[in-house]
Amino acid sequence: MKNNTIKAFFALAIAATIGLASCEDDFLNRPPEDRLAVDNFYKSYADLRLATAPLYNIVWFDFHNRAIMPMGESRAGNLLAPYNSEPWYMFTLSSLDGSLFNAWTGFHNVIGQANIIMRSIAQNATGVTDAQKNAAIGEARFMRAQAYLNLVRAWGPVIIIENNEDLLKNPIVRTNRVEDVYKFVINDLTFAAKSLPATDEPGRVTQWAAKGLLAKAYLSRSGYNNNGTRNQADLDSAKFYAGDVIRNSGLTLLENYPDLFKYQFRNNRESLFSLQWVPNGGWLVGNTLVSDLAYSSAVLGGSANGWSSTYASYDMLKSYEKGDTIRRNTSWMSGGSFYPEINKATGGFRYPGTDTTRAPIKKYVPGGTADNDGAIVATQSSPLTTYMLRLSDVYLTYAEAALGNSASLSSGDGLTYFNMVRTRARVAPKTSITLSDMMNERRVEFAMEFQYWYDLVSWWYFKPTEILNYINGQERGASYTYHKDASNNLVLRVATRKANPVKATNENMRFPYPESEVVQNPLLKEAPVAYKF
Repeated sequence: MKNNTIKAFFALAIAATIGLASCEDDFLNRPPEDRLAVDNFYKSYADLRLATAPLYNIVWFDFHNRAIMPMGESRAGNLLAPYNSEPWYMFTLSSLDGSLFNAWTGFHNVIGQANIIMRSIAQNATGVTDAQKNAAIGEARFMRAQAYLNLVRAWGPVIIIENNEDLLKNPIVRTNRVEDVYKFVINDLTFAAKSLPATDEPGRVTQWAAKGLLAKAYLSRSGYNNNGTRNQADLDSAKFYAGDVIRNSGLTLLENYPDLFKYQFRNNRESLFSLQWVPNGGWLVGNTLVSDLAYSSAVLGGSANGWSSTYASYDMLKSYEKGDTIRRNTSWMSGGSFYPEINKATGGFRYPGTDTTRAPIKKYVPGGTADNDGAIVATQSSPLTTYMLRLSDVYLTYAEAALGNSASLSSGDGLTYFNMVRTRARVAPKTSITLSDMMNERRVEFAMEFQYWYDLVSWWYFKPTEILNYINGQERGASYTYHKDASNNLVLRVATRKANPVKATNENMRFPYPESEVVQNPLLKEAPVAYKF
């Protein structure tokens, strides 16, 4: 750990300056000119904005570049990636896995940078109002909360770090309890919800983003260590904050689901928190994931390389009910599917109808530069932002909290909000929903938005047997063929099955700590301790 995560914290001190000059075309491209030195920085509102800008891209890079996809999608059984993600979806993941380490380091990059910014503002900010200082600190605490919310659902007990120097002085420490990590996340988000503005320039988080994420944190925590049920107070809090966003923010769902993933609609009204990548920004601040998503240069305007061998799993495609073709085609290409937004100059792009043995990724594959108002699409460079929290997520969070511990939900706002998400996708509304319905709805609504594993963990908290059976009942690793019926629905058939060498168990529902971290800090494997708030 001394040579890995702690080293990353030192690097973040540099990132706090170089990131200012590196960080989308609105607030992320403003040069800091000659204001990098601490002694003449943090002296204006503009300085505060420059200081928090790197929290929207560079600190998330290690996680986003290669870890976000296997962690959120492959592990959940949504993806087949024979060349790089098989250990994730077949439950043979090693503590030596590079993507595992990148995720761990990436989340701690966010935490370390947020801590640096908060401390620097507290010690050095002058010439700004208390409200402006608190808003900047609120941005940092929001980001730290998001990182810890991901960490606690992925690894369980982790070390809570408020001051980087404390860990530098003594890096051999025990982890903190899961319940304390959740409390820490909720404390950060509560502060952010009170301190962030109701509106801001496109791309910046607001109080509505904080309240939306706060609702998700309460909902996730509601099932933890609660004897097979969900804590009603947490469910009520999740409903309260999600309802506040839905009813009072003035935000509404974007009318057309596919538009969510087009450059022309970046930072739209449904985007509560997105990573803001610099178009053609290069390593660390650019969206490099596009080449890992696109199966061919044919879907990237011909000037960029796509090399993905990753495609939808059989179980993922099976999750789409009849009629749910808009969301399916937005997330996955299948034989004969047509995309007018790709290769516009030649009349659009049709995925070969002769290929009915896989469904490669469409979501976050934007076409070429000419398809994106001139925003450059190049090899490992996409102009798209990356959603971390959308308004439809808040709708479904409210619905799930309203369902709570009941077997079904047949009336009320929760059902209404659930059906608003379906109606936008041109799918028939339901008259009653169960947890199984919620699981499937979240799976198809957020396919390839790197969330589903975290959802499974939150459900596993209070329904461990059911979730393990669900995961182990998936056709993980199966190859398949399909044809389309008259209504464009996929009719699937398993071609070959692949036996899972390892089944999902209570033990492997949490990731192993990276081996290099355990070597440096053996206490990571010891029992967690209470955090002193």
